[in-house]
Amino acid sequence: MSLEILNLAFKKAEKEIGSNKKTHLAQHLSDVLQDDYNYTISERTLRDYYTKIHKGEVGPQDDLKPKLIEPLCQYLGFANYAEFLKSSEERSIDAVVVPTPIKKKPNKKWLVGLLIILGIGLAIIFLMLDRKPEIKDSETIISANCMTWADSTYVKVACDKGPYSKYGTEVIPYVESEFKNLKKIQVYLAYDFFNDKGEPLVWYFRNEDKVYEFFSAPGLHPVSGKTLKAVTPYIVQKHVPLHNDQLDSFVE
Repeated sequence: MSLEILNLAFKKAEKEIGSNKKTHLAQHLSDVLQDDYNYTISERTLRDYYTKIHKGEVGPQDDLKPKLIEPLCQYLGFANYAEFLKSSEERSIDAVVVPTPIKKKPNKKWLVGLLIILGIGLAIIFLMLDRKPEIKDSETIISANCMTWADSTYVKVACDKGPYSKYGTEVIPYVESEFKNLKKIQVYLAYDFFNDKGEPLVWYFRNEDKVYEFFSAPGLHPVSGKTLKAVTPYIVQKHVPLHNDQLDSFVE
């Protein structure tokens, strides 16, 4: 039963950070348990639990410690383990077992489509070999596309600028989704933190000075590399100012 709690916690973490990579999920849970519940457990330990659960290799020896169960229950919205057990009984929830995906047998249409794709791919490769000098020039241009964090957004820089930019941040390969979507934003109570379904639209990070920073997309913090957390009503009420210096932030 205790491993069911951890499995549910991993599922909640996946929704909060928008990633299903076990390293990101384990790091997120490790940060939450440390920051919000003052419980220390390494990302590696949580990642090992995740691997065992999804491979079906768990046994009685892998049951969680009571000191870990309590903060995980609170993270899931329960007051304690007893309340979790009561809720499980009421909903007739069996111990969570991750089902093994059913492998569908490929049909003939799928095989025909695969052969067509392979044929097109080979044709493209032959065309590229005939234009090898142009490809080299193209690769040089692509390799020059890097980016770096500049206070509140990513900016493009040349990759030969060195390991760090003039902003004092690391120069990293250009990733279009992060470049376009990840922004540090100023928020206030009238800001739209959730969509109509109650899903988060804002993510946050508490820095070393215990100052809360807010971002427009999930992922990793551009400077510290730690996982950004999805905002909750509690975070909004406790750490978001009533308004900022912009006129549209004042609630009428």
